[in-house]
Amino acid sequence: MPKITKITPKPDKGRVWVYVDGEYCCSIRERTFPAMNLHAGQEISCGEIKELESFHWKHAYGQAAWDKEKARLSRVKTLIEGIDPRVEARITGFGADSSEFIAAHPSESGKPDIEVISKEDIQFVLLLVEVTGTESMRPGTSTYWVRPDKLNYAKKHLQQDVWIILHYANPAERFVFIKPNSAKTYPVSNRTIRGSIEHYVEFSDAWPEVVSQDEFERHIKSKLLGLGS
Repeated sequence: MPKITKITPKPDKGRVWVYVDGEYCCSIRERTFPAMNLHAGQEISCGEIKELESFHWKHAYGQAAWDKEKARLSRVKTLIEGIDPRVEARITGFGADSSEFIAAHPSESGKPDIEVISKEDIQFVLLLVEVTGTESMRPGTSTYWVRPDKLNYAKKHLQQDVWIILHYANPAERFVFIKPNSAKTYPVSNRTIRGSIEHYVEFSDAWPEVVSQDEFERHIKSKLLGLGS
């Protein structure tokens, strides 16, 4: 059975090099390595290590998290379609409507989960919505955490109307609506999640990007009005 023979941290690169049976296997992100519980002498193949690295967050969150994400998508879809009978919210994100493990990554990181279209012109996408959130806001925090890749997608696709909606189920259901500013560079915070360091941009109610549900609904209706003019 193959085994790990050496582990070499490379702090200047933010990576950890792993050797199997005396041969270099791969490098692992320094911020996720501790949670992977790899050690010298461990029996594991190079292929298994690469798979653990490539799909680290999928393994870390697991089936229960995917089921909750699917429920979040359903609630946001219902909310959007309740704004106007002419609107349809199509779930299109990579694996977004599935709770099965998919051993692959989306073609573009941060691509939104939902296309909001007009039933009267299904070829026209009114806006795109990325859905995120947790069952409840993390204790001791009053900010809304969004991964930078979700914001980078909006910055790279200026022709698209990209929104982010966070959903919290407890203690009472809550939706938070964020319209990213593509001209803005956001500060990134490091947060430890399940033993790994994850990067987030932290929004607060004081930021102009965080808008009310009424404002979001008016925006959709204005897009419908523009479509019919």
